[in-house]
Amino acid sequence: MSQTYYITGKSIQSDGYDVYSIEQKGKAVAEIVPALGNNCYVFRVSDGNHWFHLIDPPPDLKTLEERPTAFGNPILFPFPNRIRDGKWEFEGKTYQFDKQPESPTTIHGLLLNCPYNVDKHTADENGATLVCSLNSTDFPDISRQYPFPFIIEITYTIKDAILTMDVMIRNTGNSNMPMGFGIHPYFNTKLSVKADAAKALIFVPANKYWELDDVLVPTGLQKDVSGALDLRAGQPFGKLKLDHVFTDVIMDNGVSRCIIENQDTGHGMVMESDSVFRELVVYTPPGRDAICFEPYTCPTDAINLETKGIPAGIIVLSPDETFSAKVRIYLTKTADKENSK
Repeated sequence: MSQTYYITGKSIQSDGYDVYSIEQKGKAVAEIVPALGNNCYVFRVSDGNHWFHLIDPPPDLKTLEERPTAFGNPILFPFPNRIRDGKWEFEGKTYQFDKQPESPTTIHGLLLNCPYNVDKHTADENGATLVCSLNSTDFPDISRQYPFPFIIEITYTIKDAILTMDVMIRNTGNSNMPMGFGIHPYFNTKLSVKADAAKALIFVPANKYWELDDVLVPTGLQKDVSGALDLRAGQPFGKLKLDHVFTDVIMDNGVSRCIIENQDTGHGMVMESDSVFRELVVYTPPGRDAICFEPYTCPTDAINLETKGIPAGIIVLSPDETFSAKVRIYLTKTADKENSK
């Protein structure tokens, strides 16, 4: 069985970045660039006849460097999404994240373009695996804004044509560490060349959403989904315009499942997130046949919501305590419509 998997190894791209591939021969390929926030910016799967790009990749890695939250699978830590004014409090102290002078928020954490160390790159009967890690003490800008030392380790694995992302974050400091974690993957809604992206059905298993103000920060109120925001039974992609924080997420055997279905071709994809992710942000980037399913452990500006007495899922790790999470992405085939013609 181990012969099914192979590693292509490190290759130097024309943009000058080291790219690592993990592959299942003839079935699935993922490409990761550790130097740019450990972004897994390519994941494609074959059904035996055609290759399907599940993750929407950047045109090139220079573009990814310039726009690190616009393609692939950006990693959001120590907070996902936005912090109002970049300011927050924890255990009686006030902290400030950097932000652009004209911006009302700090956005998407501190790790987007940070280089990770490559710890392991192997293939065996358990699949093809890449393990990368980052130690915050190696980055003065992180420690200045977030004086809570940590190590984050990301393991990407391909097995049975499924891409699994395992996350481990450990508090290496001597005090409690507040945190939120999320990812911001972009998925193609046009999974095959024959599919009509506008007709793709989008499923998100959430009963409620957070009301947002004019800078996309939650007011503290939650509302029941309805109309175009009720994605539980599927909505056509062409009718959606979303940048919403969904909550009260529905779990099935300990995971939630966001789904794209190209019913005209019978192909689809699933993103499974485990139960530590209590929120799902859904974003439709303008002018693209792509959608973001973003599993978060907490909503936007969660730490400031909690300061106001609103439970928002902030995780507090004690010294040497570890957080872990898992996300899986895979292709589905709802019907063999092409072969039935």
